[in-house]
Amino acid sequence: MTSPLMSTRPDHSPVSPARKAARRWTLAAAAGMGMLALAGCAENDAMVAGCPNVGVLRDAGTLRSDQGVAILSGILANCGYDDSSVTIAANLMITGRAAEGASGGSIPVTYFVAVTDPNRNIISKKSFTTSVPVGSDIQESLTQVIPVPKTMDARWFEVLVGFQLTPEQVAANRTNNEGR
Repeated sequence: MTSPLMSTRPDHSPVSPARKAARRWTLAAAAGMGMLALAGCAENDAMVAGCPNVGVLRDAGTLRSDQGVAILSGILANCGYDDSSVTIAANLMITGRAAEGASGGSIPVTYFVAVTDPNRNIISKKSFTTSVPVGSDIQESLTQVIPVPKTMDARWFEVLVGFQLTPEQVAANRTNNEGR
């Protein structure tokens, strides 16, 4: 007498042999499609270059003042190549929040846009000044041109945005950002 938990089949899988065969064919077809896709890529000799990384410096993304707090709350960017450069078009969102006990108004801010090369050396830096109404957002449009030939992949460059802060303000932001 055999146990109800055991079968007499050499393969103890509950999946039927027909279903296993169907799985094998499905896997083989998927692998074949993947190989065809890769073969199609191999025929294209043109390099597809990437966009530089664009982002907000974590410890330079918040500015606290008597009027309120300004936050670099987001950046969206895209890029395009020509023969001698890559152009990055970005929209930067800055949010203004009221400080405790403040009556509103606006927060004057100075932010920078810096470009670093693949070795993280700063190759350019520009500062911009604006003011952010307390309790609302503003959007700043930025354009940055990096001189790289079309044959070079610019994804190793970075475009970094942050508020122009004192060392004490950066240290305070770093302390607030610990553990996040």
